Amino acid sequence: MADARRALAALAFGASVVASGCADSYGEFPAGKTYSSVDAPDSYTPVAGTTVGLEFVDDRISAEAGCNRLFGTVDTSQGRITIDALGSTRMACPEALMEQDRWLSAFLTSTPQWSRDNGTMTLDNGSERIVFAEF
Repeated sequence: MADARRALAALAFGASVVASGCADSYGEFPAGKTYSSVDAPDSYTPVAGTTVGLEFVDDRISAEAGCNRLFGTVDTSQGRITIDALGSTRMACPEALMEQDRWLSAFLTSTPQWSRDNGTMTLDNGSERIVFAEF
């Protein structure tokens, strides 16, 4: 019986080490933080004079890319940004900014991985990546 308890305790400890290692790989959830894009290597090139902005408050995300504000409920578990339904304001803007809003909406709903390190956050969906700085 004692051997079974020791084996169960070792298994539980091993699972907690694996779980904590996974959490550390992407950093602390960015709740209460506001970010602005600083780089988008191998990704969409923003319209001149614009950046992508993100804000996380509790379990909500809001984003801007030069025209409309996007918003929704976000789940950041497992190191991914998961948004069930992304809403948007409906302002009319020049076509280039409207296209940028469509791109950002598609990117955010593609369940990108997120990671934070030294005041930056990176979102990467496997084909596009955006690096943000906290401000």
